[in-house]
Amino acid sequence: MTARTRVGAILKKAVILVVGVMVILAGVAMLVLPGPGILVIIVGLLILSTEFEWAQRWLDIAVEKSAGTLTKVSGSKSGRLALGLSGVGMIITGIAIIIFFTQFAIAGGSLILAGVIGLGTLHPRVDAWVQEKALYGIDGVDDVH
Repeated sequence: MTARTRVGAILKKAVILVVGVMVILAGVAMLVLPGPGILVIIVGLLILSTEFEWAQRWLDIAVEKSAGTLTKVSGSKSGRLALGLSGVGMIITGIAIIIFFTQFAIAGGSLILAGVIGLGTLHPRVDAWVQEKALYGIDGVDDVH
C-alpha cells in the first residue's frame, strides 16, 4: 500500500466518522425536537458501520431494540390506532407550521416526515419486516434476547 493510498484510506475513514457522528447528533437532537430521532440515529450508525465494526454491532442492537419496541406498540389495536392518529396529527401539524410559521419550515417538514414514517409502519409488509428485525436485527442473529 502506497503512502498516497494510506492517506486516502485514513481521510475516507475520518470523513465517515465526522459525517456519521454529525448525523447521530442530529438524531439525538430530534429526540427532543420534532423529527424522527431514532431513525436518524440508526442512519448515522449505518454510515459509521461502513468503516467501523463497533458501529455495525451498535447498529444491529439499535435496529433490534427499536423494532422490538415498535412491534409491542403495533401489536395491539389501540397501539395501531395511536400510531395512525399520531402520524396524521404530525402531518397536519407540520403542514400548519409551514403555512403559518414559515420561519420554522424545517421543523414542519421534520414533523411531516416523522408522520409519514409513523404511518408507514402500519403497512403489513413493513410490519412483517419490523417483526423480523425485532427478532434477528440486521445481521440475522438474535443479539438482544
